[in-house]
Amino acid sequence: MEKRILILGAGLEQTLAINEAKSLGLYVIACDQNPNACGLKEADVGIVCDINDTGHLVEIGRRYNVDGVFCHAVEIPQVVSDIAAQLKLPGLSREVAVRATDKLKRIRWLRENGIPVANFMPVYSADEIEEKANKLGFPLVIKPVDNAGARGVRVVNGKDELKEAYGEAIQFSKSKVILIEELLSGPQISTESVIYQDQLITFAFADRNYELLEDFSPYFIEDGINYPSSLPEETQKAVLALVDRTIRILEIDFGAAKGDVIIHNGVPKIIEMAARTSGGWFGAGSIPIATGVNMLKPLLQMAVGDKPDLEVLRPTKKLFCAQRYLIPRESGEVISVSGVEEVASMPGVEMFTSFLPQVGDRIVRSTNHAQRYAQVICTGATIEEAIGRCKNAIAQIKIQLKPLTE
Repeated sequence: MEKRILILGAGLEQTLAINEAKSLGLYVIACDQNPNACGLKEADVGIVCDINDTGHLVEIGRRYNVDGVFCHAVEIPQVVSDIAAQLKLPGLSREVAVRATDKLKRIRWLRENGIPVANFMPVYSADEIEEKANKLGFPLVIKPVDNAGARGVRVVNGKDELKEAYGEAIQFSKSKVILIEELLSGPQISTESVIYQDQLITFAFADRNYELLEDFSPYFIEDGINYPSSLPEETQKAVLALVDRTIRILEIDFGAAKGDVIIHNGVPKIIEMAARTSGGWFGAGSIPIATGVNMLKPLLQMAVGDKPDLEVLRPTKKLFCAQRYLIPRESGEVISVSGVEEVASMPGVEMFTSFLPQVGDRIVRSTNHAQRYAQVICTGATIEEAIGRCKNAIAQIKIQLKPLTE
């Protein structure tokens, strides 16, 4: 009998999961609040609704008698776990999902259990921000505890920047709780893992690229990844051991875990470990192209209660691969967009995805990862060649702006 799966989110990235589910013979019910989401047409059933509305989603699950619920590249693991629990479907416990999503709960749990993280303090109101910031020391990082994509995250170099930074961060927090952390520096790594029963497989390990960090200061704008990592082998082993330990300490025992690690003064420290798949076409884009690994297949199989094919997480190739994003560096009204058609046929381009603004749209200088407008993944005979091809492809796209007027 054909199994049915409820997939939350139907945007460009989520369409990868929808198509993979269909290739596995699953009947797909996809939900997205955007009526124009491309994945709604790819699914067997497309429903326009709020993918944070657990009650409504449970009703949909019951109506279609689904065998599983899944979400790719969206920060809502607690919603997925709630639906799974209410419908008695396979899934992660809500307690663990919340622990691995709420930045304050997570960093507290990790520190209490011996995982190296940044020094931090929670901030519950504007009245206490200056006192706590002075105790922690400058420069520091400020972030909302309940958002993703670097929204509301920035460096604060002194107390004269605190009011503005707090105001930005609070806009991105439903709970109105803010986290301040010591500023760590050093090479950063992204990882992706799949956990099934007692098996933990970290199949993705790549260097995060912050080449444009100074251009977007005080914001943290990652503009891609490089694979394989250039870190020394011993350092990579230490990072992998820390990732494994962190996942087990957080008690993530089902599904995906996405990690960000920084090597600070030679010591790996956890920036993030989330109970979900990564966004930005990393685990489902760059890594499959570079290694041949297919993470979506086993995750979807697990979601509907089937034994997952973990063999597809074994690399079948190891290509030099780079990924870069088109990120706006200035604000303005779009008057023309050109060069898009040429990108896909450029040497080494393996994947090109654009979600470009239209003429007349207003765009702003990027302050978070949600403000990207295209991504390209390239391979090459060397990592330098792959990076160069990415840069050339992104440079091909021209967005002409005129100054914004009130």
